Amino acid sequence: MNKIIIASLLLLSAACSGNKSEKEAAGAETHAVSEKKYACPMQCEGDKTYDEAGKCPVCKMELQEVALAETDTTAHQH
Repeated sequence: MNKIIIASLLLLSAACSGNKSEKEAAGAETHAVSEKKYACPMQCEGDKTYDEAGKCPVCKMELQEVALAETDTTAHQH
């Protein structure tokens, strides 16, 4: 009886840890997608950015991906 209980606990533990990894991986992918920002290369609307690629509503040029300040390591100073 003790062997069955121990085996059940090990199986449950393995099953739970597998689900956690899948959820973390899915969350990381979602986060990575949401970090991309797009802006007009002519800066028609100043520093306004968009979450999706498309065309500028003012000049109709294709929006270009911009680097976010939080991820840009060139301006990082201590």
